[in-house]
Amino acid sequence: MRFRTCLLAVLALAGLACRSPLADLQLHRDRPALSLNVAMEDHSRKLARLQDPQGQVDSPASRRAALETHRQAFETELRTEAARRGLQLDPAADLRLDLTITSLGEVRAKYIAWGILSGVAWGAGVGLLAHDPRLAVGLGVYELLEESAFWIGGSMLMGRWSSPAVVEARLTRQGSSEPLWEETYYVLWARKELAALPPAEQSRRERQLQASLRKAMDKLFKDLEAIPGFPTARSK
Repeated sequence: MRFRTCLLAVLALAGLACRSPLADLQLHRDRPALSLNVAMEDHSRKLARLQDPQGQVDSPASRRAALETHRQAFETELRTEAARRGLQLDPAADLRLDLTITSLGEVRAKYIAWGILSGVAWGAGVGLLAHDPRLAVGLGVYELLEESAFWIGGSMLMGRWSSPAVVEARLTRQGSSEPLWEETYYVLWARKELAALPPAEQSRRERQLQASLRKAMDKLFKDLEAIPGFPTARSK
């Protein structure tokens, strides 16, 4: 009996630990609404990772324009899905949803640098723990070469053969900077979403990235359904 009671208590605590903070929020049932803001971080290093160049010059200006096109397309998708669900997107709504596309089409340089430096730090740290400076230097150099090959080579392959996207979501109350909820969505390839497009469109870089952003959007709305009163998906 005591064991069963303890087991139920552990399961109850586990359920509380897994409870989404969104479940403590509330939307107006007659007129569910959110304020929406969609931003894009300027991070791209190569135009071909964002769109089929079609003779365009690869420059900071052309990459910014391509990123803005993707941002606008993503926001349009969001607004269309919100309308389909009956969710109002009102700038005056109490809850504000901020979405930021932090990576699109390629792995960001800061993630590559972080991966390389973390490997170097681990190698040097092992040598220092062994109180052997020469071992620390040797392992640090080895990790630098190995991690550089892994991260730089891997990021090039990922940018070429997949359609990575990272979207950060943040929900706050109007007038407050404290987040009520935060989440980051990572997508490497959106096979299902891409398969819904005509075959001729599936090889286009723009469509591949739009499919990845659509997959991130679907994950976002699925999470937001934890809010009491949040409208669920309707059949198309």
